[in-house]
Amino acid sequence: MTQHTSFFDYEFSVGSLVDIGKERKSNQDEVVICPEAGFYAVSDGMGGLSNGGDTSQLIKKVIPDIMEAASRELSKDPSPEFAGELLKKRIGIISDTIYDTGNRLGRFNYGATLSGVWLTGRYALFVNIGDSRGYLLPRDGEKVETITEDHNVAALLVKRGEITKDEALFHPSSSRLTRFVGMKKPAIPDVFVREVRPNDRILLCSDGLYGMVNDSIFPSIMRSAINPDHVCEQLVEQANNNGGRDNISVICIEIVK
Repeated sequence: MTQHTSFFDYEFSVGSLVDIGKERKSNQDEVVICPEAGFYAVSDGMGGLSNGGDTSQLIKKVIPDIMEAASRELSKDPSPEFAGELLKKRIGIISDTIYDTGNRLGRFNYGATLSGVWLTGRYALFVNIGDSRGYLLPRDGEKVETITEDHNVAALLVKRGEITKDEALFHPSSSRLTRFVGMKKPAIPDVFVREVRPNDRILLCSDGLYGMVNDSIFPSIMRSAINPDHVCEQLVEQANNNGGRDNISVICIEIVK
């Protein structure tokens, strides 16, 4: 079923799925669905914190109202530059509020990743804080583009040339986040702006997917599946077949026309 918002120039369809995986006893992943605002995200609660799962649940609860308010502000200036700054500010406020209420006494109990996309005009605005990811598969492209940048120590080692990108996936420092929702304020999320066209496809996921499934096979699944829901089902199935060592959250968006 296609969807449309007053702020996005195209119709689109969305699928999402959360799965506990094969080894975890609880689920700390969430998907955030805000169709009225055209905002979608995945959030992965930090397993090393006592309230990591509560953090992702809280994010899922508060974002719809926050993004609806942001959509109203967007009517003042629909430019991607203004939308990007607005998105960065809103997600930063969520993180800073969680820090003030749960973490500021020196002990971190609350934390989660967030990777999302806001559809406005002819653009997809990706927002990221943590190590969940956003990908874009152009309609005429053979490879997915990793839009977001991981906020963990392993990613810093890759930038310094000390390890490769493939090595980073399984490096011990990959679990040490340098930014996350609930971090010491001020939180500064990354925002990436990409122009999109009909038949482009967007993928948001937690590390429970890309840590188990090489992103080189994403395009074949994203193009061959019947619809975005089927894309999510196939990707989760593949992750579980490969071991399913973590919770898995996936959102797939297809730009229709």
